[in-house]
Amino acid sequence: MRSVPLELKQKLLKRFYGSSADNLPHLQVIAKQASINTLITEVIHEGVPANFGDVAIRQLPGEAQPSLVYAICIDNGIGNIYSRKMPAFAEQEWEYIWSLGAVKDVAIEFDGEWRINPKKRYYELMTEDVPYIFFTDSSDNLYVQKWSDETTRILIAENASQISVCRGWQSTLDTGVDQGLIIGYLRDGKVFYRSYCQQSTGEYLWETENEVVELGIGNNTLCVFRTNDFRVGFLTENVGEMNYVLSERTYAGQAMPPEYAEIRIQDARVWLNSIRYNRSYFSEHTTTSPVLPYLACHNTDEPALSVVSHERLSRREIVITFNRPVGGIPGAFENYFTTFPDLPVESCVWQNGNELKLTLSQDLGESVPFTITVSECREAWQVVNGHRMPIEAMEFQLPGFPHKTMLRETASVEMSSTLFIVLKTDHWGFFNESATVNTECTIALSPVGILPI
Repeated sequence: MRSVPLELKQKLLKRFYGSSADNLPHLQVIAKQASINTLITEVIHEGVPANFGDVAIRQLPGEAQPSLVYAICIDNGIGNIYSRKMPAFAEQEWEYIWSLGAVKDVAIEFDGEWRINPKKRYYELMTEDVPYIFFTDSSDNLYVQKWSDETTRILIAENASQISVCRGWQSTLDTGVDQGLIIGYLRDGKVFYRSYCQQSTGEYLWETENEVVELGIGNNTLCVFRTNDFRVGFLTENVGEMNYVLSERTYAGQAMPPEYAEIRIQDARVWLNSIRYNRSYFSEHTTTSPVLPYLACHNTDEPALSVVSHERLSRREIVITFNRPVGGIPGAFENYFTTFPDLPVESCVWQNGNELKLTLSQDLGESVPFTITVSECREAWQVVNGHRMPIEAMEFQLPGFPHKTMLRETASVEMSSTLFIVLKTDHWGFFNESATVNTECTIALSPVGILPI
């Protein structure tokens, strides 16, 4: 019989000591992709069959690192939201927050503002306090709402599936250069998306639907992602092949820090060649037009220009008729006369060859006389023997009319036969006139019966 060395026995006992003593270690593997990105795989909850879900990480302005992470899961067809404080440790569990209700697909993402980390020289998304929730209902209608506020819920698209959301890049210098909060979805195997972007006016709007035509049809799954070179991409699975499309970069204010060049001039020298002076002249021309074509006429304006009559159309309009043809430049005659009473003149219109229509800006009583004093006016004229002559200085007096009123007189006749007759006579008269009406009448009474009238 061969004996086992004591040293080998001790090694065998140490190998199986953990299982025999029920002291095997339980390890959680954490794989690091780089010094910044860390991939952690862990269980959010147990005992509930889970479907697809999504996570969103919050980092508020002023925070040096992310402080909270939200997860949305579909548990037995119900969308539930969980949270976990960060930095997270393996022993810290997820906490249930609230339920969204019956859903078919879900997604969650924060909106925010990109700011550069001055120490690490890369951009960080400073998020809002709460994220946006995306989900599809039983009718495949895609909705979005701000966290748990159902009043913000709007319809994004119809007949949508395989939804995926990502916050794209935004220029820190140019307003409106914003990839936005992008929600992608499939419809009939095609890839579509809508973006919640800042416009050039500073306003945020959900832009219209766009199709990623480069990915074609027949797509089964969709993932919207963001790259570190300031792009966003759409990744799909199509008949066992993985296809993706990348957007253009948003270089403005992000791909590199702004740089400025400062120029300082030193020891500047200036040389002047022989100075040559040139003197030039310009031909000037002028033209004249006969606005007031007066001919040399020395005829005496006899009889002198006078007012034949005038008619008061209303308390503000007077038509003056002269004894010969008159006229003038429109709008000029008003500047050459004064009135008494002093009333502002609205317009003077020459009409019918020898008439002037005068319109006042205030009422003039019918019985009030009106005086117009004219200075010499060459922008208005009178026609003497077929020639235009300026209107000389003169004065027109337009007398007023006395008030016209109705005078009513009554005559009465009384007879012994109890007949009483009253005659009434109306007569137009003026306040400066007296009116007398004499009425004579003869009445014949013919008997018609035994009774008196």
